[in-house]
Amino acid sequence: MSHDVHLVSSAPIPSAEVRDLVVSLGGSHQPSVTEPDVAVLQRGNGSVLVYPFPPDEPIRATALREECARALGAPPRTRIMIEVHWGRDSEWLAAEIVLAAADRWPLAVCDFGEAVITVAEFHRRLARRRTDFFEPEGRFDASPAGQRRGRVRRATLLLPGVVAADRFARLVRSAGARAGPGDDTDAVLERGGAWVWMRLEPPGTAPVDPSALLAHRGVLGDPPYTSITLEIFDGTESQLLTAELVDAVAAHWPLLVLGGSGQIMTLDDVRGRVAMGAANVFDP
Repeated sequence: MSHDVHLVSSAPIPSAEVRDLVVSLGGSHQPSVTEPDVAVLQRGNGSVLVYPFPPDEPIRATALREECARALGAPPRTRIMIEVHWGRDSEWLAAEIVLAAADRWPLAVCDFGEAVITVAEFHRRLARRRTDFFEPEGRFDASPAGQRRGRVRRATLLLPGVVAADRFARLVRSAGARAGPGDDTDAVLERGGAWVWMRLEPPGTAPVDPSALLAHRGVLGDPPYTSITLEIFDGTESQLLTAELVDAVAAHWPLLVLGGSGQIMTLDDVRGRVAMGAANVFDP
């Protein structure tokens, strides 16, 4: 899943200069027949693609062109598209490109909602938010719950269907979890600045891909399964705390973990990723 950000400048910027900017940040030039100057920037779990348009290629939408001109104080002459893959790491890479480009050229930013903002306004978003800084103001949830949702990685814990939700809740409470705040959280495990929120789903909530059914049956038996949504707060410590939770649950029942992108992980997979020092244990 990805979203597009557009950078617009009043300077006539050759496509090769945009490509070279991305390469200077550690990216790579990945030309194609139709996109000779496309560049990719990847770091950690983040990934963005940068597509420069030739200078003076017109912005056909009149309203957008006029908004860009107001933000720039001059007619727009160059447009750059950044394809931002899902996740906070990708958003930070895109922000890095925005700031580096703004150091070289006059710039305005057209965000995920096609709202045009100045570089000064973008700096204010960076100061105010930890994530979602390409979301328009109306879509950004500044509440504590909204801030939390913007700073978590998700995974799903699958248990045999015979494991009732109340049995799971008793187990995690004995491991130090407490009842969760609000209707969307059943339990919270906290240690220092590490957090994992748990939501117990109705039986059969997590669908099983038919191609993965044999793998599920081999560990959990026949569906439906009991599933628990895990929201893992930013940072390595929260990842390790969640891995400890998985270990504690595995001492009582067989389990599988569906990673953030749907990967099937066994207990040994989780332990192996912890041992190798993976930055994101639950989204390999």
